[in-house]
Amino acid sequence: MECKTCTECGNSENDSELLFCDDCDRGYHMYCCSPPLSKAPEGDWRCKLCCAQFGEL
Repeated sequence: MECKTCTECGNSENDSELLFCDDCDRGYHMYCCSPPLSKAPEGDWRCKLCCAQFGEL
C-alpha cells in the first residue's frame, strides 16, 4: 500500500484529514490548505496548483 503524504507539510499523519486532488492526486491536510478547510468539500476538489493551472472547478 502506497503511503500518501501532505504536499504542504510532508507529513502522512492524520490521514483522515487528507484530501486528494481529483486532477493530480496530490494530498493536502484540510488544515494545511489555504485557507484551512473545516470539512471535506462535497464533490470534486482541485488543489491550489491545479486551480492555478486549470482554473477553479
